[in-house]
Amino acid sequence: MADYASLDVNLTSKVAPATEHWREIDALREQHRYFWNDNGGYWVLTQYDDIREAFNTPEIFSNRSIVATDPNPAYRFLPSFSDPPQHMKYRHLLNRWFAPASVNRLAPRIEELARQTIEPLAGLGRIDFIRSYGDGFPVKVFLTAMGLPLDDADFFVEAVHRMSGDTPGRPADLTAWADIGRYWSEKLAARRSQPLDPEVDFVTHLSRCELDGEPLPDADVVDILITLTLGSLDTIKAQLAWCLYHLATHPADRRRLVDDPDLVPSAVEEFLRAYPIVGMARKVTRDHDFHGCPLKSDDMVLLTIQAATRDPRQFPDADQVLIDRFPNRHIAFGASEHRCLGSHLARCELQSSIREWHRLIPDYRLDVEGTLPAHGGLISLRTLPLAWD
Repeated sequence: MADYASLDVNLTSKVAPATEHWREIDALREQHRYFWNDNGGYWVLTQYDDIREAFNTPEIFSNRSIVATDPNPAYRFLPSFSDPPQHMKYRHLLNRWFAPASVNRLAPRIEELARQTIEPLAGLGRIDFIRSYGDGFPVKVFLTAMGLPLDDADFFVEAVHRMSGDTPGRPADLTAWADIGRYWSEKLAARRSQPLDPEVDFVTHLSRCELDGEPLPDADVVDILITLTLGSLDTIKAQLAWCLYHLATHPADRRRLVDDPDLVPSAVEEFLRAYPIVGMARKVTRDHDFHGCPLKSDDMVLLTIQAATRDPRQFPDADQVLIDRFPNRHIAFGASEHRCLGSHLARCELQSSIREWHRLIPDYRLDVEGTLPAHGGLISLRTLPLAWD
């Protein structure tokens, strides 16, 4: 008889009242250090120390797939779908663009973009935060970071909406993936024929990169650009929404940030910890007993970041949001060499948004009766109605 739990839990597409996903994940963590999920056929690790160890053991937990329900994907996310030593070769081509020094140079422009996006909203008194600021701001930052003009912002917003299926009455449309790939293929061809400044234009930079002494293949360049697109838009929008959801429903925390903006960086880290939106999967390379979990070669394992960052073994009062929490060793961006490439840029976006929003709109509330629904997988709100006087 198996000495592990076998459950049937929907961790990918369930719709539940806001924050219910985390309460369910918290309960699973306290009941099961690990379990086999019949709903999709994969292992689930739930505790902070185990998940961090798995992130740091790529020889067993491979990045050949990072989607628990898709062990043999027909697509690629580079550099995510690569293991050591190849992974760091890709990262070395990209790190400079997303390092703290590069983000610090962009920070004044990011703050300006936040202010410019919020100002026309401030006089309205009522908005859907996700469909206004959430759609508008991250894509502007993304295009700015890529060295591209803002003219194509609408294309990316519409394509990501189609891919995510978050438009009522319209299912996910994966032809949008091909459209994004075609956009980047055309940009790459244009930069190869007429390069721009590689210190400013990211596509030109990639067009000149080499891997193992050979030019970076076009297919790799396009895969990298698609990965950066998907990681820069929906995830930032979802995380921003949870920040504003919390502050709309916790006026004491909101007032503290209005009175003391220096608390914003600490608050952002706590929102990332308390409202983690993304889990990551790994593919097992060989049979292995992982602290009693009987892994088999080619099994998929979900590293439930959402459970890890709320683990009371690591975080005192883990179920409480403490905007001045210290220390705060959350792993919302992952861990080890696969830690999110854009984490510094994401922090800057979140901090700039919260500072500028509360400078211009210091008092607001949820504008909805009853509870808001949140979607699983990427734990996200599809709508966030806010109102102010």
